[in-house]
Amino acid sequence: MIEIQLFKDAQGRTYGFRSEGHADYDDFGRDIVCAAVSVLELNLANSTSQFTSARFSCQVNEKNGTFEYRLADVEDREAGLLLSSCLLGLESIGKEYGSNYLTIRDQEV
Repeated sequence: MIEIQLFKDAQGRTYGFRSEGHADYDDFGRDIVCAAVSVLELNLANSTSQFTSARFSCQVNEKNGTFEYRLADVEDREAGLLLSSCLLGLESIGKEYGSNYLTIRDQEV
């Protein structure tokens, strides 16, 4: 299962997330849930870099299936919009395929 942990500040604003694990929806190379999640995550990092001047950190470990993304400034509107769009896509995947494959939870930091 892919577990996504949202990072939120004291005001409840999301500034990043960490995903970990594999969906195990299907065999390696055929797992459309893992593929969809990966596309959204990598597109978020690439779009933030390409289309904004936002400072952010991004770490990826393909072997254990972890991805971590954090905005340096939670008030950056452009990067925040990209993050919100990514999270909307991830939530849609979770609703479509169910909590056996993807869960999202909040963590206030």
